[in-house]
Amino acid sequence: MNNFEGKSPEELKEILKSLRLYKDLSSKLWSRWKNIFKSILNNTSIYKIEYFEKSSKKDALAEGIVAYKKVFGETPKAEEINLVAKKSLEWWIRIYKDDSLVDLSFRKASEALK
Repeated sequence: MNNFEGKSPEELKEILKSLRLYKDLSSKLWSRWKNIFKSILNNTSIYKIEYFEKSSKKDALAEGIVAYKKVFGETPKAEEINLVAKKSLEWWIRIYKDDSLVDLSFRKASEALK
C-alpha cells in the first residue's frame, strides 16, 4: 500500500482526482477505459479512423485529417492515427478522438469538408 504521509494537500487532491477519474471511466467505458485513462494522465490523445474496407486507406486518412482539423481543431500526424478497415461500415467513415466520435459518409465528408 502506498504511504500518503508527508504528502501535501495539493498532492493528495490530485491523487483523489485521479482515483475518481479511474473509477468513473472504468464503470462507464467498459474495455476502452484503460487507454483513455492513460492518455488523460499522459496528456495525450487517442486518434482512430474506421473506414470501409474496400475504400482507400489513403483517402480515409486524408478525409480523417481534414475532419480532425475542422471538428476538433487538431492536426494529428499520420503515424499517430490508428486506421481500422471495417466491412460493416458500407462507405462510411468514423473518426474518433479519445471517446468522441464523428460519423460521416465519404460523399458527405468530401462535400462538407471542402
